[in-house]
Formats: sequence, structure tokens, C-alpha cells
Amino acid sequence: VALALLASAALFSAAHHAGPLGEPFQTSVFVYRALAGVVFGLIFYFRSLAHAAYAHFLYDVYVLLLRG
Repeated sequence: VALALLASAALFSAAHHAGPLGEPFQTSVFVYRALAGVVFGLIFYFRSLAHAAYAHFLYDVYVLLLRG
């Protein structure tokens, strides 16, 4: 479970940097998103995919309001 959690968190973070619409790679941003991926993964493990998706959505709204 721990290995799956770490691997999915790394892929979660990498996905935000991939492709032409991805953000430029910065180590600190990658690590921050990987830690967020661990949190979302733990929410998924202990609750459900829906809870993890809602948590991600609420975080995105929070970030949008801070930047706005």
C-alpha cells in the first residue's frame, strides 16, 4: 500500500507538469504536489474516490480565490 501511495503521488505530481499545458518543472513545486498527492491518496484509501475528488476540487477553489 505504501509503495502504491508513493508511486501514485509521484504520478499525480508529474501529471501537472506534463504536456504543452503543464507547468514548467520546479523541484519545490513537484515535491509540494507529491505531498498533496499523498494526502489525496490517503483520503482515497480511508474514505473514497469521491472524497478525494471533492478535496482536490476544494483545494483548487481555494487556490483560485487566493490568486484572484
